[in-house]
Amino acid sequence: MRNTWAVCKREFASYFSTPVGYAAAGIFAALAGLGFAVYFIDYATMSQSPRLYGFTTAPDFEETMLSPYLVFCGQMIMFLSPLLTMRLIAEERHRGTIELLLTYPLRDREVIFGKYLASLGMVAVLLLFVAVQVALVGYYTRVEPAVLLLGVLTVFLMGAAFSSLGLFVSSITRNQVTSGTLAFGLCLLLYFTGIMGEYLPKTNPTPTAWPDMARAVAGILYGLFRGFVTELDLDAHAKQMAQGIVRPSDLVYYPLFSIFFLFLTFRALESRNWRSGS
Repeated sequence: MRNTWAVCKREFASYFSTPVGYAAAGIFAALAGLGFAVYFIDYATMSQSPRLYGFTTAPDFEETMLSPYLVFCGQMIMFLSPLLTMRLIAEERHRGTIELLLTYPLRDREVIFGKYLASLGMVAVLLLFVAVQVALVGYYTRVEPAVLLLGVLTVFLMGAAFSSLGLFVSSITRNQVTSGTLAFGLCLLLYFTGIMGEYLPKTNPTPTAWPDMARAVAGILYGLFRGFVTELDLDAHAKQMAQGIVRPSDLVYYPLFSIFFLFLTFRALESRNWRSGS
């Protein structure tokens, strides 16, 4: 644990010994503030003329303002996470210090968890801006504090998931620019895959002219594909949680996502032993 904490402190301090930490915090603060203003103005406009927007009464605050804003903050962390994670392991490989770092007394898990905790610390720094705005919401509205806390936790879980993805990409590349570009591309792919899932038809799209057996098999395969794409949507699992609605599938999605990519990171670092032993 002590070694993990030492790696974490070293990596977290490096964010602010370079412009990376300041740039990420500045960009996030500016966009979070702008997003808060836009969503609040949009909600105020809908509240003044609800019938023009399809509401019979004043729109629900959590559904139309709070949840979209928090999901927006999670999306921003998604696209900033490559900037925060691109150098974690890739730079060690580029400098040739990864082998020294992974030798005694540091173990693989201490290095990985130390670097991952450092990235989570940076996510927590970004969430300070969100916490201030959410606190203002709680002060001036009647939203339950538990709902606000769950909303902030949702954004943190999204950031933890994206950080694990970025850490894995950093572990398989030797250049931080390559790592950042690849991680950004994967995040973008996941984002558009989620959007695509919203437009996929719910029923079997195969032509009726096909034989019944072929349509049945194609329908099963399509159902599996649609289910996978729908569950892969990173935003969908956050929308209801940000409203205070907790479903087990949503609650475990982001931790399982993080565990999966941390597992891949372990395997990526272990592969150096296979190469050295071959």
